[in-house]
Amino acid sequence: MKKLFNSLMLVLLIAAIFVFYEEMKPVRINANDLANEYSKDKTEADNKYLQKEIEIKGIAKRFYELSDINNMLQLKTDSNSVNIYCIFPDSLNQSSHMNFQPGDKVLLEGTCLGIDKFKSFEGLKIEIKKINK
Repeated sequence: MKKLFNSLMLVLLIAAIFVFYEEMKPVRINANDLANEYSKDKTEADNKYLQKEIEIKGIAKRFYELSDINNMLQLKTDSNSVNIYCIFPDSLNQSSHMNFQPGDKVLLEGTCLGIDKFKSFEGLKIEIKKINK
C-alpha cells in the first residue's frame, strides 16, 4: 500500500511540475496576430494576454530614443490594427540592442501591459525583458 501511495505522489508531483512549467512558459505570438486580436476584442485579448509573459515575433517599424522616458520600439502591424510599442526597461536602455532599424526581424520576450497603460502612446504596450534580435 505504501508503494502505491508513493507512486501516486510521484505522479501527482510530476503533473504539478508540468502544469507549473506550462504556466510559466511565455505565450508565443506574431505581432500582427496580437495586434489583430486586440483590434477585434480588447476584453478577450486582455483576458488572454494582459500581465502575462509573451514571446512576440515581428518586424521593427521605428525605434524611439526618448530622453524623458524609456526608449521604445514600435513593431510593424496591419494598418487596421492597433500599434504595438515595446518599452525598454532601464536595464536594457544602455544595451547594445539599441540599434534597431526599420525592417529588422525581432524576437522579444516581455510582459503585456495592455492598451490602457501609458496613454500618451496609443496602442498596445509590451515591457521587454529579453531581446533576441
